[in-house]
Amino acid sequence: MPALRVLLLLRGAVGVLFALVVLLAPASTPVAQALGRNGLYALCDGLLALAVAFSLSKAARFHWLFVLALVDALIRLAIGAVALAYPDIEARILGSVAFVGGTVTACIALGAVGLIYVLAGRRAGQRGGAAAALFVSACTLLLGVGLLIGFGSAEARHLLIGLFALAVGLCLLVTGFRLKSSPAAFPI
Repeated sequence: MPALRVLLLLRGAVGVLFALVVLLAPASTPVAQALGRNGLYALCDGLLALAVAFSLSKAARFHWLFVLALVDALIRLAIGAVALAYPDIEARILGSVAFVGGTVTACIALGAVGLIYVLAGRRAGQRGGAAAALFVSACTLLLGVGLLIGFGSAEARHLLIGLFALAVGLCLLVTGFRLKSSPAAFPI
């Protein structure tokens, strides 16, 4: 479990650092534009999420969480790869509609499925990892809904994504620290 703890702490720290840059730097600065447009954060987060998923697969107690973590990682990798391959995708109307529409759909679907999956797992007696998985699924669902209902300006999306990254990053940091003190209470 030490590798899982380190991965959770690393992923949480990357998320919090990204959120701080996004929230503290205006969207028009070159650093914020580079992080937001070229998908580096999504790609790095996706790779770290993939490592967390494979680390979860090695622990029988958390094996039920592996599928959700793997799907989450693959979606993050796909978003990062598309944004990296087409850094100015938001400037193109058709690309923007497809990319944002796909991202919104993925966030809403992943968040809803995550909530249902975790709640079903809790009823089946699989509680390891449920608290943080519920929180991250709810945040993902809220991100998708927020993007859908009117965060149309670049500044509003910038703020929403920064808050999402901060919430998930802090959740992962707390999870990593709790894993050391109480492996039975592991929340993602």
